[in-house]
Amino acid sequence: MNDTTAAHPAPHGPASGDAHVGLGPDQQRTIRICLWTLGSLGSASMLGVAFSLYLVNHFPLLLIALSPLGRHMVLVAPAVHPVAFVAVLVARRMAFYLACFHLGRALGPLAIPWLEARAARFAGFVRWLERIFARAPRLVVFGISGPSISALAGVSGMATWLFASLATASLVLRSLAVLYFADWIGEYVEIARAWIDEYWVPGTVVMVAGVLLYRWRRRAPLTVMED
Repeated sequence: MNDTTAAHPAPHGPASGDAHVGLGPDQQRTIRICLWTLGSLGSASMLGVAFSLYLVNHFPLLLIALSPLGRHMVLVAPAVHPVAFVAVLVARRMAFYLACFHLGRALGPLAIPWLEARAARFAGFVRWLERIFARAPRLVVFGISGPSISALAGVSGMATWLFASLATASLVLRSLAVLYFADWIGEYVEIARAWIDEYWVPGTVVMVAGVLLYRWRRRAPLTVMED
């Protein structure tokens, strides 16, 4: 399970309805805040995807703030100041990771079956993450930080400052790697950006229609782990 893994609470999952039984009012309030935050960020990501062809050349940093997907990062990296790129990307991703972290902490052991239920195809991978996290939690957070790892860190009781420090360092390094990669293939990125700039109007119509069709076919709340 990676940053695009769906993790919206199922209608009868541990973060909804009767599953709140046994959780204190503070935990329930934290869960609601975290799910609202994750849902809002997931909605923003879908909005960014829908209008990405316009934003990539006109408001590149806004695109990253809305939807920090890999393809968006590579397209935007050559067009903005590196410091601004790293700052916006890290802040956006950390907002998502911290919400996952505090959700995991509030749910406690319930977070594990919840993660598995929301990613049935990746249930085995979630269990593998659990095993390696138990052996080297700090190394895992630093090496492969993401929504699922953030939730596991919260469940484990890891200190917030430690999690935030490790995840931030990981994101900074990954941001620098994206900058390097985008520079390495800069010629092709510029060709792609020029093509997008020429055809962004019809392209945006197609992208918006595609996003609307995707949402209509799912007929479900927005997934929230789409970073």
